Amino acid sequence: MSVTARGIDTLGMSSPRWPIAAPRPRAALLGSYRDGLGLSGEGLQRALTDEADIAHLDGASLFRDGLRLYRRAASLISQDGFELVHVLDARFAPIAAMLRRRHGVPITATLSDAALRGRAPWTAVVRNALDMFDEAFVSEEAIAGMARERLPRLRLSFVPVAARELPWPSPADVARVARALRGVQPGRLVVGVPWPRDRNDFRWFRDVVMPQLKTHPVCLLFGVPSRREVRFMLRAAGAQADFRVIAGRATGSQVAAVARAVDAFAVPVGAAAADGGHASLMSALAVGGAPVISGAGGGGLVLAHEGSGPVIDPGEERGFIASLDQLLAMPAIQRHFLGEDIARSMLHERPWRPVAQAYAERFASLLGRPIIPASLRAA
Repeated sequence: MSVTARGIDTLGMSSPRWPIAAPRPRAALLGSYRDGLGLSGEGLQRALTDEADIAHLDGASLFRDGLRLYRRAASLISQDGFELVHVLDARFAPIAAMLRRRHGVPITATLSDAALRGRAPWTAVVRNALDMFDEAFVSEEAIAGMARERLPRLRLSFVPVAARELPWPSPADVARVARALRGVQPGRLVVGVPWPRDRNDFRWFRDVVMPQLKTHPVCLLFGVPSRREVRFMLRAAGAQADFRVIAGRATGSQVAAVARAVDAFAVPVGAAAADGGHASLMSALAVGGAPVISGAGGGGLVLAHEGSGPVIDPGEERGFIASLDQLLAMPAIQRHFLGEDIARSMLHERPWRPVAQAYAERFASLLGRPIIPASLRAA
């Protein structure tokens, strides 16, 4: 199916295939953590390595890391024969555009709703650079945001969302979590709460959920934009709850550190926030091995394991509170096995292999090569 100026394809459904040998695509990947499709997850990267030759060039800032990434990618193209550049973090789109002008390689990008929603100075630069891209990959959860942005002359391709494998936490993030939980009595339950995009969802959790919990756990807020923004909200909670805060963007390493320190996650997510960004976060929480309970006052995304975990209807306040209480009342070993069961379920429902194959097939198509069926590649 096709939409927009240069079209939207559903990957892996309509491309011609020929059973002849062809070299694997060679692609340089720029950036990491803002990938809304989870391609920066370790498991998915390993799956993609089986389908294509990739070099992952990580960076966090266009101004601090841009020149280094450009030089490294240019070296891979001119000396090592890499044929394509794929951008995982939209902020590095200008680097890919420079590589195309200088070396003539195809350039693609993974786009999420959150990647282009901001009004930062670099957003306009990114928009202009995207005009030169051959293709952008989006998930169904993010396509509404892409349509809202009205990206000019950009071909969009759907790919399924994969569950994200949680990375090993960095020592710095482990230390940040330890500082936030300083003074908590041994044995006291801790609940991890990712900061929702809608403040009303946090107010609902603070004023409705917390006062009615029987276990009175410590709440570890992470992904908080700034301490100043939540200071008055925490002050309004008074002595009813014990909140601890980790300020800054919730990276994969930080989520991994939190997952190893908490007894459960409570995710207050409203319907308006059920997009690619929160879906990938929830996948990370689940694959991290800690149980996930999600819901919101007024409706929203539900993530629970029907076989062995509590199931919450959207907007069901009492069900959310009762399920969280039930989870915290479990013995620690039972919560651990429940978390592992949820992780296996997420990896089964959102496997890495189809996403890796979809990326590799589009890379090969842009390079003008035949796409070989997986059965013949295995043979």
